[in-house]
Amino acid sequence: MERRCWIAPALFLVACAQKTQPPVFPPTVAGAWQLKGSQNFPAATAPELIRRIGTRGWWSATYEGAGSATVEVYELTSSAGGLQMVQEWRPVADTVVWYTRRYFVVVQWRGSDRSAVSAFVRALEKQFADEK
Repeated sequence: MERRCWIAPALFLVACAQKTQPPVFPPTVAGAWQLKGSQNFPAATAPELIRRIGTRGWWSATYEGAGSATVEVYELTSSAGGLQMVQEWRPVADTVVWYTRRYFVVVQWRGSDRSAVSAFVRALEKQFADEK
């Protein structure tokens, strides 16, 4: 009987101790965009809106191709939080946001033509939608 009392707390500690797995940033996106670098950041450094709604951590990647683009990926604490982030996000020029069940994604580009950016964003949407 005493052993059963320790099972739930032990499972809880194991679940809490698991590290967040980073998203996979592909080395090439849409055939023209090359990954130049990526970084991970603690949740406490995320923008205020995202911290308030809930994130476990976030990553940033820089791509160059038909211009340059920065991709920020925030791991959600709940998929409902992703919808709330999209609804509360303030529009910014040359920026697009979306969410999946696991991530809230922000893509900001510079010096790119619309068709190249569209192909880049579509490829990333597919990439992050497929990650579980």
